[in-house]
Amino acid sequence: MNLKAKLITGTATIAVGAMASIGGTFAYFSDEVESASKFTNGVINLQPEKAHMQSFAISNWKPGDVLEANTGNQEPAMILNNQGTLPFNVFMDVSVTDEGQGSKDAILVTELKFGGEDLLVKYNFDSNNDGKVTLAELDAGLDGDTTLNNNTISGVGKYIGYLDANDDSVTTERKTKGLNYVLEFEDPGTEQNALMGEETLIDVTFTALQYEGETFSSANGNIDNQGS
Repeated sequence: MNLKAKLITGTATIAVGAMASIGGTFAYFSDEVESASKFTNGVINLQPEKAHMQSFAISNWKPGDVLEANTGNQEPAMILNNQGTLPFNVFMDVSVTDEGQGSKDAILVTELKFGGEDLLVKYNFDSNNDGKVTLAELDAGLDGDTTLNNNTISGVGKYIGYLDANDDSVTTERKTKGLNYVLEFEDPGTEQNALMGEETLIDVTFTALQYEGETFSSANGNIDNQGS
């Protein structure tokens, strides 16, 4: 066999050896185990939706009139319910507009509670320190941002409370709470003819925000280890 033929034969032998190595089967003892894990994201679901939020429209509103929505779930109290799998914090923002004659300064907020907590006391909305809180003061006092996971969230208003997740083990009182309030058209004992016919609009927005993120570990006792 000449040198050229020997080189060709050697090359072919190497190629066959490589193929045998790639296509061969295990010839030694082995074993394997598998661990399958998953993440299921939680759900934020604040109800009712805006279209079904309790609201009111009162005509012929006049000095001395009072609107009461402070008894249980009576309308037009605003009842919020958590129908999701995650507990969340509730923030409230209020926007009040009139036609420039001053009705929002003449209508007083004499009671404002969420889940029984007095928000007027909590945030001291009485900017003039005159013992009264007007709709205008409530609007200004509820402006605010919040921080979540080191990020600033703007325009959500003030924190007013929380709602627990929709779970059978959670009481209704912890996952359903009402915003109860009393509004009064102040009668100062002087004429207010400039306010006749004026329309006042109140827009209340509730925002549900998740709690801060948490670290899951066996040390924290908040991970469901399925292993035996």
